[in-house]
Amino acid sequence: MHSRRSFLGLASLAMLDTARGAEENSPAASLTFGFITDVHHGTHGNDQQPRLRKFIDAAIARNPDFIIQCGDFCCAKGGLDACRGFLTEWERFPGAKHHVIGNHDCDFQAKADLLSAWKISNRYYSFDAGPLHFIVLDRNNYIDNAGKIIPYDKGNWYPIHRKGGPGHLARVSCIDEEQLVWLAKDLASTEKPIIIFQHQPSGVGSHDGNWEDLNQVIDSHNASRGRVQVAAVFCGHDHDEQVAIRHGVHHITLTSATFGMPLGGNTTYYDGNHPPFTFISIDPAKNELVIEKGDSAYENQSAMKPDLVWVDPPRLAARRIPLGGQLSC
Repeated sequence: MHSRRSFLGLASLAMLDTARGAEENSPAASLTFGFITDVHHGTHGNDQQPRLRKFIDAAIARNPDFIIQCGDFCCAKGGLDACRGFLTEWERFPGAKHHVIGNHDCDFQAKADLLSAWKISNRYYSFDAGPLHFIVLDRNNYIDNAGKIIPYDKGNWYPIHRKGGPGHLARVSCIDEEQLVWLAKDLASTEKPIIIFQHQPSGVGSHDGNWEDLNQVIDSHNASRGRVQVAAVFCGHDHDEQVAIRHGVHHITLTSATFGMPLGGNTTYYDGNHPPFTFISIDPAKNELVIEKGDSAYENQSAMKPDLVWVDPPRLAARRIPLGGQLSC
């Protein structure tokens, strides 16, 4: 991995190639995709299928280029057969559909079972849509007592997660070396602006696992190109909207479509008629990615104890993300 000094050196050298960067940073076409995360069907009731239906109805009406769910989608205690209705709801959208594996998706299933049920070929992959390149990552691995990275499989990560103590969170939500090597090669294979999807955050929120190794690959690639080619990393997992900018990369955690966890750790459900989800599109004139605003409210918030009521209601703020912005160090 590169040191910070080598990172800055790469950035300085690569900035000389400004002509190529300007040409490559201008999307020539529009693009829209639908985004939903942390629906939690199967283990964290309630009403997940109607919540998903709201999203699918909106997606059918909008006809985006694709839709994507960002993990903790179908954590099926009763087995994936018990989720047929839920998955059939997802399949109602006639266009391209993409999946990110979340930690709770692996509570009762192996990853191979998820790939089969979700009709995707691999746990991590990339694809092009319009003028952008998209990457889906899998952070669902843990480090065992021997220091080996082990894939999540039927809840095998819980003993490490629940153990507690100093450093225990560094052993969960890990990305494996095979994937890091693949990621570096995939980033280098395209000149298009890049968007990454993963379930667990790596730039804001819960910094579990070897997230710094992942960011080192991203930051080093952007430095080698002399621009913020990886423009954004979209995540779920934390159930609350959070944003941070690291070396020009927007790390964005978007809120759960089902529930939040306000003060006291209480599970509080969003209004099932207005579950949080969003549509994200390109503004070609400004060369920006536009996240649409989405509002929701807690169910029965008026009956909650005052110390458990969040000051700000759950929402997805309208945001704009530059595509191919300048490096910041």
